[in-house]
Amino acid sequence: MRRFYDDQSFNIAQPAGLSEHTSHHISRVLRMQPGDEIVLFNGQGGEWQARIDSIDKRHVHVVPLQHQPDDRTPSCKVHLALPLIKGDRMDYALQKATELGAASFQLLATERTDVRLDGSRTEKRLQHWQQVVISACEQCGLNRIPALHAPIALSGYLQQERDGNCLIAHPGEAAIGITTLQQAASIHLLTGPEGGFSLVEIELARAQGFQPFALGQRVLRAETAPAALLAAIWMARGG
Repeated sequence: MRRFYDDQSFNIAQPAGLSEHTSHHISRVLRMQPGDEIVLFNGQGGEWQARIDSIDKRHVHVVPLQHQPDDRTPSCKVHLALPLIKGDRMDYALQKATELGAASFQLLATERTDVRLDGSRTEKRLQHWQQVVISACEQCGLNRIPALHAPIALSGYLQQERDGNCLIAHPGEAAIGITTLQQAASIHLLTGPEGGFSLVEIELARAQGFQPFALGQRVLRAETAPAALLAAIWMARGG
């Protein structure tokens, strides 16, 4: 059954008009019809099975039928900090990391980050990336949307206070112990740009409590590393 995100409150048996974006996708893209059943979630937890009641020029109207409380949220919150990446590869990194259960995203500017955004362009790209994350949640079954934070300098990110295990991916380092991953209540995972972190950045991160580690002997691309590392964490924790 198709799933859709819509940022509003739903109540069983109380008709609701969906947002123009969601309505357009349902009626114009998928060409669904009254009587079709869908699943709705609003990012606040759980999801609703609903039936399309009517469709007009701008809105799809639905009737929520049943609420399911399952969030499908991983027990360990992994907060991913990653650099800005060129083109569609940024979409890929955010999409796959969302599917693999990242709790939040902090976008970063590092010494070797190739992408530079000004104020107006940043807002436009953030809106696009937020929709990438939402679409990934619709596809994979997550009912809470990971937070997506605007880009900041790596130095500013490292100065923030945080709880939990702090890890920075860096080729050539030792592998992380499975016990560390299994026992973590939360993880802050920092992955690098296409050219990797500089030695100065690695030392700054280490001074702020980040433990450098590697996933095998291969050097992963900037868009591949987040998904591969998240998958390794869930494997170590048993799913």
